[in-house]
Amino acid sequence: MLKMMRNHTKTIMIIVILLFVASCFAGYGLYSGGGEEGTRDYPVAEVDGRQIMRSELERGAARLSEQYGSQIVSDDVPQIRKAVLEGMVIQAELEKEIASRKIDVSNDEINAAYTNIMDSYPTREEFLSSIERSGVTEKQIKDDIRRQIQMQKMMETLAQGVSVDSKEVSAFYDAARELLYKQPAGVMVNIATFKNRESAEAAQKAIAAGAKWDAEMEKYKADIEMATSYDTPMLFTEQMMQGELETLKDYPMNKITPVEKAGEQFSYIAIKRRNEAERVLSFNEVSGDVSSRIRNQKMQEEQQKFYGELLARAEVKILDTSIFPAEGTAGAAASADTAAAVSGDVASADAKN
Repeated sequence: MLKMMRNHTKTIMIIVILLFVASCFAGYGLYSGGGEEGTRDYPVAEVDGRQIMRSELERGAARLSEQYGSQIVSDDVPQIRKAVLEGMVIQAELEKEIASRKIDVSNDEINAAYTNIMDSYPTREEFLSSIERSGVTEKQIKDDIRRQIQMQKMMETLAQGVSVDSKEVSAFYDAARELLYKQPAGVMVNIATFKNRESAEAAQKAIAAGAKWDAEMEKYKADIEMATSYDTPMLFTEQMMQGELETLKDYPMNKITPVEKAGEQFSYIAIKRRNEAERVLSFNEVSGDVSSRIRNQKMQEEQQKFYGELLARAEVKILDTSIFPAEGTAGAAASADTAAAVSGDVASADAKN
């Protein structure tokens, strides 16, 4: 069985939370319909009196298994089902908690998030076609958005008591600087990717003639996917300057490149600014990142503690024990412990796999 399944069930719980709580409408197609053709559907568990059907559990297990592909073997399936069931339990308890706390979301918040989703598609027509194919309505999407924002607001309340002091930041930097903050050798580059090639060509021509980089980025911002500011170029290693970025490898310093393709939809222009030797970034350069890392870890700890409390208080009855891990077998961790995952355990699991 997968190491991550057997020894790090906590990691799976975080993924389940993301799949069941933080997903938007992209997963609707995976959760529609009943059981597989020819397979008898029946209740496998009860959560606060609501029956969980075998088909519902298997669809969730299939979705989670997709994250690992060929790494999944048959022995993993009972543990995956257990993780999915726990995710369903926590989802139900979260909805109760949100209702009891009367966490509200304004229509303006929902509409702004909905607009952001539409804007992630090249055109409104493609967005409407996508949701039509998925079989969802605008109301369903907005209901999901409401739940996501409610969840976010509730998590923010858990983070209110989280603080990071300067001693923690210094200690973390001293311990991790060689591992996390060693910058490889490379070239600092200003780069911009454009959704419209004509705009990229116009900006390139203007900069080549002496126009300021930032001024051109502002001028064509509606057609730009991403762009660095002139004062904050990005580091590109030699390994990164391959394929579509190969032009950069031997291009002269401080001279704008011609317009190059960046995939099928985008074009880019770039300026190589200076070479950078390998070095360990100073404390002053990364102290903000260190503080954010520590804060995020503490927030995850608070969240996983909260998930564990939700899981422990739920009324769960297993109706078919044969499809879940047997008690006492490897990987069958206690439910509360499983839900109370901390970021250190996640990092450990990722490093070992």
